[in-house]
Amino acid sequence: MAGGAVLRTVEVSNQHKQSYGTGCLIAPGLVLTAHHVALPGGDSVVTVRDTASAAFTEATVVWESPELDAVLLMADRALVGAGMGVVRWGELVCDYPSDRPVCSMTGFPKAMRRRASNRSEQYVDDLKTVEGTIAPHTGSRSKLYGLEVDGAVPTEVKNWQGLSGAGVFCNGVLIGLARLVDRQWDRILMVLPLSHLLAADGFTRAVAAHTGMAPGLQPADLRPLMDNAPDPRLSSTYLLDPRSQVTNLTGVSELVQRIEQWCKGTDRIDVAAVTGMGGTGKSRLLIEVLHRLTTMPGNQRPWTGGFLADHPSHSDYQVLASSSYPLLLVVDLAETRLPQIRDLMAALAGSHDGAAVRVLLLARGHDTWWPALRRHLRARNIGPAGHSFTLTPDGALDGHSPEDIYVEAKAAFARRIRLLQQAGHGDDTWPDRVVADAPRLYGAGIEHATQQPVIYHHIAALADVLAHANPEFALKDHPMEVLLANEVEYVRRVAEARLPGGTVDDTLLRTLVTAQFLAGARTAQDGRAAVRAGFDIHHRGYGITTPPDARQLAALDDVLTAAYPATDGAHWGAVGEPLAAAWLAEAETESGEEFIEAFLQHDSLATEQRHQTLSTVARTAQDQPRLAAGAHRAVAAAPERLLPLAAQTVTAELGTDHARQWLTGLELAVADRAAHPDADPDTYEWASSLITEAQEQTAGDRDDLEDLIGAPLTQEANAPEQPDTEAGVDAASARSPFVLVKPQVSWITRTTITFLALCHLALVAAVPSGVALTTNIRDDDLGLWFFVPINVFMHLTVASAFGGRQLGAFPLSWIVALFTIGMTTLSGLMLDQHWPPDWPPPWLVWPVLFAPGLAALTYAWRIWFGQLQARRPAIYEDPLG
Repeated sequence: MAGGAVLRTVEVSNQHKQSYGTGCLIAPGLVLTAHHVALPGGDSVVTVRDTASAAFTEATVVWESPELDAVLLMADRALVGAGMGVVRWGELVCDYPSDRPVCSMTGFPKAMRRRASNRSEQYVDDLKTVEGTIAPHTGSRSKLYGLEVDGAVPTEVKNWQGLSGAGVFCNGVLIGLARLVDRQWDRILMVLPLSHLLAADGFTRAVAAHTGMAPGLQPADLRPLMDNAPDPRLSSTYLLDPRSQVTNLTGVSELVQRIEQWCKGTDRIDVAAVTGMGGTGKSRLLIEVLHRLTTMPGNQRPWTGGFLADHPSHSDYQVLASSSYPLLLVVDLAETRLPQIRDLMAALAGSHDGAAVRVLLLARGHDTWWPALRRHLRARNIGPAGHSFTLTPDGALDGHSPEDIYVEAKAAFARRIRLLQQAGHGDDTWPDRVVADAPRLYGAGIEHATQQPVIYHHIAALADVLAHANPEFALKDHPMEVLLANEVEYVRRVAEARLPGGTVDDTLLRTLVTAQFLAGARTAQDGRAAVRAGFDIHHRGYGITTPPDARQLAALDDVLTAAYPATDGAHWGAVGEPLAAAWLAEAETESGEEFIEAFLQHDSLATEQRHQTLSTVARTAQDQPRLAAGAHRAVAAAPERLLPLAAQTVTAELGTDHARQWLTGLELAVADRAAHPDADPDTYEWASSLITEAQEQTAGDRDDLEDLIGAPLTQEANAPEQPDTEAGVDAASARSPFVLVKPQVSWITRTTITFLALCHLALVAAVPSGVALTTNIRDDDLGLWFFVPINVFMHLTVASAFGGRQLGAFPLSWIVALFTIGMTTLSGLMLDQHWPPDWPPPWLVWPVLFAPGLAALTYAWRIWFGQLQARRPAIYEDPLG
């Protein structure tokens, strides 16, 4: 919540003009309040006091607007709001009556004035938190929000005095400033929306000058569905995150205009793909598009929007369809989130009473998932879905030289780091100042790096700024090592504030941060599982040890959550991908290429975490291919647990070339594991067949992947959370003992087998029918006709038993099959009087016809209805043991 309403509440006083009220902390020392509360000007002095201070501190005006009744005050950062992050700015954009969020404000109304004690003549202005809801259209013509108060209210209107100037929050986002009480209504307080302040001359410049970040509005009522910008921190992850907007967007102006023009199309709903290799600036590009659309000049209707959360707090996407403003949604890593995208688009198409909605899907490529998704959407009449945009490394530069990008980035990083230090982030251990003209240690020769993505130049610029400020960093050979050293320093500061003195282990923390990046954590239980897996793998190779103390694991979980807090509804976030990929490669090297293999096989991880780990490794291995080998060996060691997840990941998320490479490596690993004496032949035969079918999928239509693996893979991931189990218990033990598997065959094979099966059934019915028709039937011989359904039933029973289940070598099962063929053969022998004399004997012909036909019927059953196969316990080895 970036501090929350209570922690951001300050008292504002002007004793000379006998004025008193409430203000809201925007950042350390920076206070927003009502103009009629501060009443600046003349010889009067405005003072402020936060809730943690005993004395008032003098403040100066940095911006004011009597017309809007608002003023920005600046006080000493160390005395007012020290350590407070920059507030998030927002507005209400939806009118969804069934799920209106609660808004709150905290201030010092006159009704809360109390005696300091029973006998004291001193009075204390106490805090009061007021909650309520805002219907966005109430008060819209007067350009105000109307907050309908819940709970107790003062008996007299004058007792509201003192609450003016309080910040109004919704979902932890500041949306307005308390202004006045509506005397015509019993429970309505009028609130000035922040959108009017951001449109006022000079306001955004004043905020940016004192916070380092220009304020931008986000949809506060949609925040549970959005992935929010990270809180400011002196970490390499924060500084490189495109949503931090540390560096300006360079080039791509033509592409920005094309996307902006597409957004303004006439369709009610539309979706498009934006692709480009990693590090070219796709996310930063879309942030610029959002900025342009949400800050339209003149009287044009502004847009709203943001990045859709990977783990939203709820999945009621219909609220998005009630937006009063045109809405732009961005989905990052779209190729890994196709089920969520389908649910989103179905909700938008099913109920749409609001303004236009545009959805942009970001991915590295679109040659596989995008055509299939377009067919899915068009079949349901959801948008034209006819556009795609590509950002190339050359297009990202767009006339800017690497030298220009490097110099501009270095200045931007230096400016933001100084502001972070002023806000209390970091420590005093750096011996030198942060300067924009730091010597070129890692940026030397940058002008010749014309083929590198933008992120390459940014990493070099940030490394030079950090290395000058802390000469210890300058001992590193590579710029990424400098960024990693700064990240370790940041994580250490977080850990030292939460762990007992002398217990911080940098190597363990790096392992845990890597585990956090790989597995993620939707819930607290997932977080505990990832910490346990990372902790165990870090300590493997030291012999048998006692289980880790639960309090120790909880403390480590707390460190990871504080270092990388979630920006959506998940348990935690993660270190930035460029840094994480480098740490993952480092962990894999130090473990003898066995870290990924051991992590994937750890029993504590949930199915969804294994899936995310495979997805993360597959994506990272596109740039560092050697990382794939550990995942291949893990899948080969536990094919029933991991192979369906790997098949889905590879065929759905990777381009054709990378998918083929992955499956080839997986095929070799499975073949190698199948040669082990303890390997189960049936399991590895199934695994080899599944890989072969997945290879065919990569070259053709990938829409039938669920049929290939037998069931949707997200089913387990979406199951209700189970109670914790003791360490070492297999997390899959509660699953069904069977899995339904359908062989994936070509349409020619399917058609041929089905045709032969139907011909067999026709023959099975025709033989006893012929016997009945050619026999002189008396009234008591009508029973011959019963052989027709009996024969057909027996063959279908055998086909369903052998085709639908694994019966193994159970003798009775084969006796039933032979008995069925024998009974049908006996029916055929009754036609001996009509048998041509020059044909082979009937006792030989009929079994030769019925046995292959029954086999075809059995396989057809398996193709169409699937086979229940028993889950065998996978054989695990301790690769680090």
